[in-house]
Amino acid sequence: MIFWTFLLFAACGLANIVLPPHNGPPRLKYSVVPGFFKQSDLATDDRTYDAFRDSFGLADPSPHRWYRFRQNILALNAHAPEGVRYVVLYLARHGQGQHNVAERFFGPEAWECYWAMKGTNGTYTWGPDAKLSPQGHSEVARTSKAWKYEVPYGVPLPESHHVSPLSRSLSTLVETWKPVALNPPRPVCNELLRETLSLHYSDKRSKASYLRETYPEVEFPIEEEDSLWNFHRESEIGRNMRIKHVLDEILNKDLNTYIAMTSHSGVINSTLVALGHRPYALQTAGVLPVVVKVERDPKWKGEVFWRKKERWEVPKAEMRSVCPGYEPVLVSGQYVHGMGVWPYS
Repeated sequence: MIFWTFLLFAACGLANIVLPPHNGPPRLKYSVVPGFFKQSDLATDDRTYDAFRDSFGLADPSPHRWYRFRQNILALNAHAPEGVRYVVLYLARHGQGQHNVAERFFGPEAWECYWAMKGTNGTYTWGPDAKLSPQGHSEVARTSKAWKYEVPYGVPLPESHHVSPLSRSLSTLVETWKPVALNPPRPVCNELLRETLSLHYSDKRSKASYLRETYPEVEFPIEEEDSLWNFHRESEIGRNMRIKHVLDEILNKDLNTYIAMTSHSGVINSTLVALGHRPYALQTAGVLPVVVKVERDPKWKGEVFWRKKERWEVPKAEMRSVCPGYEPVLVSGQYVHGMGVWPYS
């Protein structure tokens, strides 16, 4: 029996990381301010806790809860030393996507070894650029309703929005906030706020011109074509470095206090690592608020730990038998096999 082999990249997650002289934003130090939200407490079970039924997890249950919260954040910033500020990040995950449905149907092994590199099985489509599923739209409607419920109690709405360039996140943002905010701030798409870089067809974004036409509410300072969908499989370490870089980039430029970021589970997991927050598995269309202390030394710029290569090339690959029994998939003129990592490392 002939076993197909799949491509395993040596140092696959580090292939897109370089250490050039500083040419990016000053690096920042982050820490979580405990006591405000239950999700930061290890006693909160992320598998069962429903923050939408509990004021997004705010620890204060009083009718004046959000007024007190605002006052506490104001006081923190009023007494912060030079180079320190406090922000509230609303980390939002997209609603269920077509790819989530497909992965559940095929199972994680078949998904990573074969189906993730395709966009359809002939009856169901999940790529390119997976859209929200019907259940995903329903989940987002519930998220929007939760925000709307807290408005009379004074919940601080985001003063700025940063969003992934993938359609499922863009639709989640638009459908969440249109029913809530009459004059919401114009969201900005950030190319790096996207799911783990790989050849998953659901993660190949649409052209910028299509996105601008489909989501006119959003600003798209991105290239027309998707240059990040490629033969590099990003490791967890690589993704953590990328998200730390984009956090520094955002929080050096965005001086607002209440900042929303709508993205993906992988992005949120890496954000929590950068912040020093406990691991928290956020459900689709979930929202995780975090109070963050941001420290900056204006005399220290540090290094840039992540930079997109100008030209992506297929790297040299080590061949290993890991996904036996699966046919290769034709991607960009090449047959590839198991561009995901199975078993998961």
